[in-house]
Amino acid sequence: MEDGLNAERGAAATAADGLPEDALVEILSRVPVKSIHRFKCVSKYWRDLIADPLHRKRLPQTLEGFLFFSDDAGAGFRGRFISLPGRSAPHIDPSFSFLTKQPGIENLKLLGSCNGLLLFEHSSNQATEPDYAVCNPATEQWIAVPGAGCPLDPLSEARTYLIFNPAVSPHFCLVHFWQKDYLGEIEVRAYSSETRVWSTDMASQQGRWRDEGGWKKWVNGGAILNPTWGGAFVNGLLHLVIYHVPEEYLIAVVDMEGKSCRIITWPDQPSFVAFVGQSQGHLHCASVLVEREGDCLKWAGLLIWVLEDYDTEEWVLKHRVSFLELFGQMNCLDGFTSVVLAIHPDRNLIFILQNSNQKLISYNMDSKELHAFHTLGHNFESCTPYVPNFLESLVLTNEH
Repeated sequence: MEDGLNAERGAAATAADGLPEDALVEILSRVPVKSIHRFKCVSKYWRDLIADPLHRKRLPQTLEGFLFFSDDAGAGFRGRFISLPGRSAPHIDPSFSFLTKQPGIENLKLLGSCNGLLLFEHSSNQATEPDYAVCNPATEQWIAVPGAGCPLDPLSEARTYLIFNPAVSPHFCLVHFWQKDYLGEIEVRAYSSETRVWSTDMASQQGRWRDEGGWKKWVNGGAILNPTWGGAFVNGLLHLVIYHVPEEYLIAVVDMEGKSCRIITWPDQPSFVAFVGQSQGHLHCASVLVEREGDCLKWAGLLIWVLEDYDTEEWVLKHRVSFLELFGQMNCLDGFTSVVLAIHPDRNLIFILQNSNQKLISYNMDSKELHAFHTLGHNFESCTPYVPNFLESLVLTNEH
């Protein structure tokens, strides 16, 4: 039976080897990076094709490390790249001088990243609302995006997310959430790099959306948005965590037009949210296990959940680890000093930052191994995981 399977694999490899090289690379560019590594074993031809530097840039990439940014008084905007163990630093300019030297680009602030593109907010002292810049550090291409039309206000809260899937389209979208008052109604606007305009009829549409599905659950008021919980791009949709008062966490699913498609219930209510992200094509979330010791509530550990069946919302507890195993101690709620930064997109690895000593730690859920691979300073303000995208873009029209 094994001989028969090997014969079938050999026949499939031979048939694929007969495809034109460009066609095969185009097909491979649309499969997950984990599959690319396995395909190196198909044949010597496939191995050499995938390893070729000219082709490798077109194929899916994986996590290389983290970009950290700070804006020190007197020193200006600065960036640092921290590579993962065993990986070399990509050829990018961590100072982002191709952006910071542009006229009108002031007070840069990182908002997030998606599949190799980064989203920055910037504003001048006279601006009534921030503008945006979307860039690709690997190619140093970028484009300016105007503000969403929601003015800055001391009582308002705003969040903007980047959506980009190069396997489907060269275009990106921005989805902007604006909440005028604490726990008030939420307005949503969307920007497309294809049309280069923000949606202008969102307010009129929201009256209808509030009565449909997930919107009614949170845009009418009583919800809190928190960017520290992360966001995940899965199945072509944005997933972000909201807190619906009085004690319910929800995952709002939003499409590229800014329309809410559904609401997914958090797997272990009530709990403390740590993170939501994407790994191996599935939505993952981390929540904090809390235990009481006398009069003190303590962070006891992390629970890692995976949404195995997206349609039925079947959550499975993937892993459980105590903070005693991770850090040698548990922490009272008011002294919690660690945050989950990211989950590896292709492996069962989570990345944690210890605020007390600024150590970056990776934790392998399969082997249960801990690895502290870098110590940061205390002057960074934001960070993002970085997955390179080497493709030149006709959408990002400004070049260094």
